[in-house]
Amino acid sequence: MDEMQRFVLLETLRLAVPEHMDDLRGFTPEQRCEIAKACAAIVGSHGDALQFGGKHCAEAFNALARGLAAAALTAWGGVTFDGLHWCAIPGCADANADHPQPHPERAPRRSVPKPRTVVDLHLPEPDQAA
Repeated sequence: MDEMQRFVLLETLRLAVPEHMDDLRGFTPEQRCEIAKACAAIVGSHGDALQFGGKHCAEAFNALARGLAAAALTAWGGVTFDGLHWCAIPGCADANADHPQPHPERAPRRSVPKPRTVVDLHLPEPDQAA
């Protein structure tokens, strides 16, 4: 892929991914995972059309943009593709930014054990043991 093709791809993704994110916001995390999986299969089958063109180019591009959008809304911390970052936090432009858990109701709950009673136990000196 030459520099102009890369530029066009990244600039169109910069526009298309947020559009798909708006479309997918009402979906459940499970539905978005299924969408991302289906999009990955399309990109895997027709990704070469993004580089070389062909009849599957539009389908592959839309699958890439929609898959990135679904992953951005589902994955903790969003996704980064060739330097572009998208996530559920509006305005976030950095994958290393502080990202709160996007689905706190699904976060593993850690049970904190009750504190145990501490008892001091006197051990006899070695010469007193006999």
